[in-house]
Amino acid sequence: MADSDSSSILSEYTDSDDESVPEQQPRIPTVLSNYRLMETLGSGYSGSIFRAQNIHNGAVVALKVQRVDHECPTNRYERYLYPLLQGGKGMPRLFTAGVQGHWDFLAIDLLGPSLDSLYRKSGKDTMDLGSVCSIAMQLISRLETMHTRGVLHRDIQLGNCVIGLPPNEKLIYMIDFGFSKQYIDPHTRRHIEDSRAKRDFIGNYWFSSVNVHCRGRVPSRRDDLEAAALMLIHMLTPRGLSWTRNGVPKTDEAHDRLIAEKQTARPEDLCRGIPYEFEDFLRYCRKLKFMDCPDYKHWVETFSNLAIENGYSGKEEFIWPAKPPAVKAPQPFHTPLRQHGAAVARDEMEAILGGLAKLNFGARPVLGDRTNVEEAEKKAKETLAKSADRRKIESSGGDSARAGAAKSKQALLTDLCTKASQATDNKSLARLVHNFVKVLQMNSSRTLTKDASRFLDTLYKQLDDPSVFIQPNRVARTRSGDEAAERGSAQAKLGIVMGLRNQLQSAQSNKAVAKLVEDFAKVTNKSVGRTITKDGFLFLEGVAQRLQALH
Repeated sequence: MADSDSSSILSEYTDSDDESVPEQQPRIPTVLSNYRLMETLGSGYSGSIFRAQNIHNGAVVALKVQRVDHECPTNRYERYLYPLLQGGKGMPRLFTAGVQGHWDFLAIDLLGPSLDSLYRKSGKDTMDLGSVCSIAMQLISRLETMHTRGVLHRDIQLGNCVIGLPPNEKLIYMIDFGFSKQYIDPHTRRHIEDSRAKRDFIGNYWFSSVNVHCRGRVPSRRDDLEAAALMLIHMLTPRGLSWTRNGVPKTDEAHDRLIAEKQTARPEDLCRGIPYEFEDFLRYCRKLKFMDCPDYKHWVETFSNLAIENGYSGKEEFIWPAKPPAVKAPQPFHTPLRQHGAAVARDEMEAILGGLAKLNFGARPVLGDRTNVEEAEKKAKETLAKSADRRKIESSGGDSARAGAAKSKQALLTDLCTKASQATDNKSLARLVHNFVKVLQMNSSRTLTKDASRFLDTLYKQLDDPSVFIQPNRVARTRSGDEAAERGSAQAKLGIVMGLRNQLQSAQSNKAVAKLVEDFAKVTNKSVGRTITKDGFLFLEGVAQRLQALH
């Protein structure tokens, strides 16, 4: 379906010299239905695709042609699924489909080059962050459209994401639905059932989820999202994901090695050196249950915010070639102009000089006399001692934060850590957590430093050990069930930090809050730059509020 770059549009039609292509087959006619075949855009194992023109109205389309007796009749599958997707943003239009003689054909929108083609032709090891964020927003939205209509893609890869032709060159389209399947039973209108029965692998080696590719599980919405996450990480990784570097495995042994490498790769290792949002997204996808509906909107917003934070527009439009991020130029510092007043009159100047001559400075110590220096040192020590005494008797609340305004961020965090270790009730801890957030926001840095981590560790120990506390009143439970199970369910529906925020509302004990604080510290420390996000600050404020409620 390519125009400017026809060789990479359809992954199933890119390998023209595939050994499995039959050597002899009936010749494809020059006219199929109402379409005259023009040049070949691609061919491969599944068939061929042509630029074709309607003989009646001149409309140009992409015509996918396949033998009717092909062992993998993808055209037949697509012909069934296309009507379910018509009208969806980023879904190609199906103009006609049918069978003529030996040939099954589909006439669909003629589109532009694939992301795979753009990525390879750029000549760069990675794609820029702004482009990847735009791809993420559009890809997640395309999957939401498909999933809302009851269809799984099941073959997410760069070759199956293409851009449109003008005026739609900023829009990414999903193509190749030969492996797609309905996950909503058309008869019962219910979600398909999970199964651990052995099944053949359907998908691609590079980005199919671990559950589907490595464990042979039934695909669902979560697996489309995980494949998208792996594809995004691949584009930001120099030379791509490690298991993609040796090409398509030619033997069972090579395939087994690829599966083992994919299955054992940890999210934190895959995402080292790239923004933590991609690690969060991958972890989120892998925590979803089989029938869970992903929170598409949250992740579209997440990648939009990431783009904005890095100088890009934050819009989903895919612009290629990519534009560099906007960098705010430092504001120039202008020395204020000296203001010149009116000239002083001669007699007035004489009066000023005469006054200066009459000034009496008195006797002053000579430079070698240190009496005045020693006196100044003595007074300074007395002042510091009085200041220290005042700080000792001040409360641990907001007054201490104001009194310590002149302190460094590190010193304030150390003070808060000490006070947290001495706190004996939730009310005091809630106040300290609130002050902790204020101290973190004193300057532009949002890094979880060692001192900040020490405070969280102290907070965790205090909450986890009930012996040091006045026992809080129990909050009446509104739901039954184990809290750990509730945490797992919530985690499956939201991003990691956002999920922790949500779980705070149902935490029924100090120990439950302690576990959430521990998880927050772990995920923040593992993220690139150990940056506390907006959701992170909201989580900490939520901890303070929850401790007040448990008081």
